[in-house]
Amino acid sequence: MPKYRFVTGRPGRRVPDAGPAWTGSEVSHRLKACDPPGTPRLGISPMSVFVFGHRNPDTDAICSAIAYADLLQRTTRPDAVAACCGTPNKRTEYVLERTGLPVPRIIMDVRPAAEDLCRKAVVTASFGESFHEVYGRMQAHDLRAIPIVDADRRVEGVLSVLDVMGLFFANDNDPVKSRTVSTCLTKIQAALGGGSQHALEPDRRDELMVMVGAMSAEGFTERMRQFPPQRLLVVCGDRPTIHLPAIEHGVRLLVVTGGFTLSAGLVELAKLRGVSVVTSPFDTLNTVLRIRSAQFIDPVVTRDVVTIDGKAALAEARGCLASVEPGISAGKG
Repeated sequence: MPKYRFVTGRPGRRVPDAGPAWTGSEVSHRLKACDPPGTPRLGISPMSVFVFGHRNPDTDAICSAIAYADLLQRTTRPDAVAACCGTPNKRTEYVLERTGLPVPRIIMDVRPAAEDLCRKAVVTASFGESFHEVYGRMQAHDLRAIPIVDADRRVEGVLSVLDVMGLFFANDNDPVKSRTVSTCLTKIQAALGGGSQHALEPDRRDELMVMVGAMSAEGFTERMRQFPPQRLLVVCGDRPTIHLPAIEHGVRLLVVTGGFTLSAGLVELAKLRGVSVVTSPFDTLNTVLRIRSAQFIDPVVTRDVVTIDGKAALAEARGCLASVEPGISAGKG
């Protein structure tokens, strides 16, 4: 069962029959109810009043709508807009041309559409971004979930705050997998807000196992040698007795915490051994947490989503959702 629904603006879909004509007050009321605050609809104010004549409009119907809309604009409703339910005939076009009046906006259906209930300025994320980047965006816009789009802004999935917890607590029972992060050096440095003393292939995707140099140098060195060096990310503070064996082992990345840096000699050795070095202003614990936040969001994105044409009437949208989620009523309301 799809977990999320999205409205898309896919063009070319047939607009359903408009049904009975509504008065200007009815249109205004329905637009007020459906538009998010501050969101314009059809390029005008979200609280505009559309003034119509009768259906299949002739000259008197269109001219009456123009005249009444003008009266409202000059008196109580400056947002009134003249509209019509069909294309003006030749006689009406001649009258409008001679009087210099614009053709009223043609609106065939004023029923609320799915897009009327949605945000127009959508905040999105993409595959290949880190949790640190995406979560910052979600916080800034007070979001609990964010759509994941491709280069053409087509929805490919969604990421929620609960989903990203999987990045932090996955494989808790496996001592190796629980410390493995899928990321790149660029994402790690951005999450730490630190500097780089040497970076080798910073945008390469890596599966790195985080090791903290908190034990004795002998014990750390023995344990470190149990793993392939290019899969190791070593984190420690100002401890040259850890820095040197890590560099000699050829680890993928050495992160020096607490705002400390490597000596010039160790930096040169790191370059010779192909070891990247990043500095962190944080203590070791917070550095490790931020490294985990630098993981790519890709594995935890929910891809099972339903998209709805933005022009679809609400009843049609409800029916679409009811077909995949039985708990949703397809009736009116």
